[in-house]
Amino acid sequence: MTSTAPATVAALTAAASAAGLRVLASAEWPESAQDRVPPAIAGFVVSSYSPLAAETARRCLLRRPSPQRPVTAVVLAGPLGDLTGAVHVAEAVDTGGRIGPLLFFQAVPNAVAGHLAAQWQLTGPVVSVGDTAAGLAVTALLLADGDADEALLIRVDQAHVPGGLDRAAAVLLGRKQEPQHEGAQP
Repeated sequence: MTSTAPATVAALTAAASAAGLRVLASAEWPESAQDRVPPAIAGFVVSSYSPLAAETARRCLLRRPSPQRPVTAVVLAGPLGDLTGAVHVAEAVDTGGRIGPLLFFQAVPNAVAGHLAAQWQLTGPVVSVGDTAAGLAVTALLLADGDADEALLIRVDQAHVPGGLDRAAAVLLGRKQEPQHEGAQP
């Protein structure tokens, strides 16, 4: 999946499978006609980027197949980053406007990834990368090295044209299960 492909569960699932990873749960934004504006998050202002990541992650984690809480990494892939936040800051600078302190905090994508880890008690590494391929590579390494038992990969794409649609997708990933051969010891 390239940086220009939209954030969809189908695209993330296909890319994860090609990378040798197993999808345990998934979610996306929008999933229905009711998905117009993601729920706000305290401390995150102006932009839909962090709320999109948080709501999509919430949906995915609620679909987790097991109530067990293994060590779970959070990997956030945002090819274009927080476009709305960047435009807001640029306009404020251009016009001599004031930039609120919360925008400094949320300018780093890891802010929402860390927020998710704390809210959901996810105890694995927290990583932000530029695209899906890098997110899958990091996920595969974290799982192979034993730094995490599973990883929540979130892809966020804000609309970059007027009237465009914000999209996000999340997949909870684990290692591929090895096939059991008859007579093999588990």
